[in-house]
Amino acid sequence: EKVLNICFISREYPPDTPWGGIGKYTYNLARGLALAGQNVHVVAQSLDIDRDYKDSGVYVHKVAHKTIFPHKGPLKEFAIRLEYSYRVYQKLKEIMRKYHIDIVEAPNFSAEGFVYSFFKKIPLITRLHTHFSEVIEFSGWPRTFDRRLSCWLEDAAILRSDLITCSTRRHTEVVFRELGLNPDTVEIVPLGTPLPNIEEEINAEDGSPIVLFVGRLEKRKGVHILVKSIPYILKEIPLTTFILIGRDTFVSPDFISFDGQEDHSFKAQLIKDIPEQYRQNVHFLGYVDNSELSKHFLSCDIFVAPSLYESFGFIYIEAMSYGKPVIGCGMGGILEIIKDGETGFLVPPEDPVILADTILKLLKDKGLRMEMGSRARKYVEANFTTEIMVQNTLKTYRKLLR
Repeated sequence: EKVLNICFISREYPPDTPWGGIGKYTYNLARGLALAGQNVHVVAQSLDIDRDYKDSGVYVHKVAHKTIFPHKGPLKEFAIRLEYSYRVYQKLKEIMRKYHIDIVEAPNFSAEGFVYSFFKKIPLITRLHTHFSEVIEFSGWPRTFDRRLSCWLEDAAILRSDLITCSTRRHTEVVFRELGLNPDTVEIVPLGTPLPNIEEEINAEDGSPIVLFVGRLEKRKGVHILVKSIPYILKEIPLTTFILIGRDTFVSPDFISFDGQEDHSFKAQLIKDIPEQYRQNVHFLGYVDNSELSKHFLSCDIFVAPSLYESFGFIYIEAMSYGKPVIGCGMGGILEIIKDGETGFLVPPEDPVILADTILKLLKDKGLRMEMGSRARKYVEANFTTEIMVQNTLKTYRKLLR
């Protein structure tokens, strides 16, 4: 079959903008498609200057944000999204002239494909990730006119797409309920992760089990529930160590960002919620690179992320690929990732007592941990590898082009 020229749009793209799941998904898929012999381009945000380079067979085009509206007034979030989307469109035009692109894929979040959707001559696929309206809801922000317009940008880009894909059926239903569309028109293409070598597993033998959390320190990721469960666990197993990996966020009544005043720090609030005598058992490591993260996945006993909502929950398949049992909440796409009682446990959201009981159940039973971890690894091998994601994606692209 013909080699495809594919262009992804994704503000997030490692190594310099590895902010979340969208960046990780794009990075894994772009590299996987290049390895499968396709020509792959990525338009991503640069934090300084424009530059083009090749990384593992992928052509990466970094574009800096350019201001179009110097006086944004009360429409700041809307204007920033529109500016960046226009910047992406300019770059796309240049890439299309030069490389004869067959297909463009963009995430719904931040409406990066919005401007392109009005002028497209080449099919646009929009992939559904978390919707901005969900972020507003979970953060408890006021729905200002600015934010409503920003949500409209995302919806408009979705509605103008030639095809919509999503990683889970449940998340599709959430977004499509709001848009009044039929969820059956969406192609479900689950995410995939590279399979790590887990021969060199490094577990502590001194009876000090390790519980690992990975995710941004923010309310939606449920890390505050994990912190509240810590005293219950340490009363029964005092040597337990908790490793929390992820960027701190700064939450003011109106917005959330990666920097800000100390009194808005989510991490500072979490530390306050841990009784003094237990703080030495909890380690906040901030953001760590992939090789460091890999070591923590290998050495932990259980992976816990009690997110209040995930459109998919990439972090669970990553932990399961290391042969670890996982604990998450029975919400959104997580229900399609964790097989309750088989590869891990699903717990109710915002319930630190049930979460603590579930963690203790696994910590007290090594046999159960090993059995679940082994099933988790096999489940990922059968359903969620990068290779499976690449093959499913190519099938979807070729079907659309036909």
